[in-house]
Amino acid sequence: MQTAWGLLLCRYNNTDDVVFGAVVSGRPAEIDAVENMVGLFINTLPVRLSMNADVGAFVETVKRLQYRALDSEKYDYLSLAEVQGQTELKQNLIDHLFVFQN
Repeated sequence: MQTAWGLLLCRYNNTDDVVFGAVVSGRPAEIDAVENMVGLFINTLPVRLSMNADVGAFVETVKRLQYRALDSEKYDYLSLAEVQGQTELKQNLIDHLFVFQN
């Protein structure tokens, strides 16, 4: 779904590089006593989709984005404000959110 959304943003914005926010939630088991903590464990992480000339078919794009999503799980704890603070674009980094619930 994220790949489809990213491709749609590329198409409608006439660009080959887009960033949107993906909402993540869950209680990571790595945190000691997480079961005793109160509050939501929800955050927004940036997702970047670049459509390069050397990129293959749609399936390869999906695989690449899936690999990045799995790799980014270790950063679920970072606040969006911290991530934006590390970029040149600051608060203009993300202007779309993608929320998918299963």
